[in-house]
Amino acid sequence: MGRNGARVTLFCCLAVVASSLSPVTLSAAVAAGDARHGETIFLQYCQGCHGPDGRGGGKGFMPHVGPLARKGYIETVPDEYLAAVITEGGLAVGKSAYMPSWRTTLTEQDIADVIAFIRTFVVE
Repeated sequence: MGRNGARVTLFCCLAVVASSLSPVTLSAAVAAGDARHGETIFLQYCQGCHGPDGRGGGKGFMPHVGPLARKGYIETVPDEYLAAVITEGGLAVGKSAYMPSWRTTLTEQDIADVIAFIRTFVVE
């Protein structure tokens, strides 16, 4: 199994673990998301760490966060995993504890919209 295959396997395993930690489910209607609204939310809550275009290097936080918009990465991450990370925070899925839980700030629809926006990042 190559490097990308190992990553996909790891992400799928983490998604399964994360989904068992909380009832993070996205209905088909919500999963579609509104990227335009998601951009507004992302720019308000996420760009400080992830940068306005998902390339990392946000100025508002140390340590600097790596890019979400990295070829071979974001397109392999399932929506359910992203929803779990956003909802529960990084620690819940084996990521950095610096990634907060947005459960009490963002609605399920807001999270789906942020995911839709993340999916628009141009990966070079």
